[in-house]
Amino acid sequence: MQVKKQRSSEDPQRDDMKKKPSCFSNIKIFLVAECALMLAQGTVGAYLVSVLTTLERRFNLQSADVGVIASSFEIGNLALILFVSYFGAKAHRPRLIGCGGIVMALGALLSALPEFLASQYKITDTWRKDLGRDVCSNTSKTDEPCGNRANTNMMYLLLIGAQVLLGIGATPVQPLGVSYIDDHVRKKDSSLYI
Repeated sequence: MQVKKQRSSEDPQRDDMKKKPSCFSNIKIFLVAECALMLAQGTVGAYLVSVLTTLERRFNLQSADVGVIASSFEIGNLALILFVSYFGAKAHRPRLIGCGGIVMALGALLSALPEFLASQYKITDTWRKDLGRDVCSNTSKTDEPCGNRANTNMMYLLLIGAQVLLGIGATPVQPLGVSYIDDHVRKKDSSLYI
């Protein structure tokens, strides 16, 4: 025991480095980061809801397919919420929230990817009345519109995967963030921070 005490007294710089907290280990900085993550989550979710009809028209999806895309966020969220809530309390919560933010960013990038991978709109001068809304299900003589059916299925799966990733990434943000704030502020300030 005396040897350990002598080592700590011999190396005062090492003790100073351990005692200095980082400028990021502040509850107010954490609160700003938590608010930014929740704002990003809400923005991406609201944007998806606003472009669902555009996705339906652009990729020739049915309403049920659009519903699956919209509900994929909750599927990803529900898949991990029990594990994250239980094991997250025992782990380093800010790191888990940061990892969730990275997964959310990846999901947001993947949800924007179909816009860049799909072919551009082609404006035509004539309107063909003989083709219905789902031109690939009609038996018409021209196979030109049906050439990108596999591309549409890939975009559909990409959008589902992106929403599942967004749901997985958003899982630790709310429950772990609120509990972390509640544990690290005074009881009377807890409701103000939350």
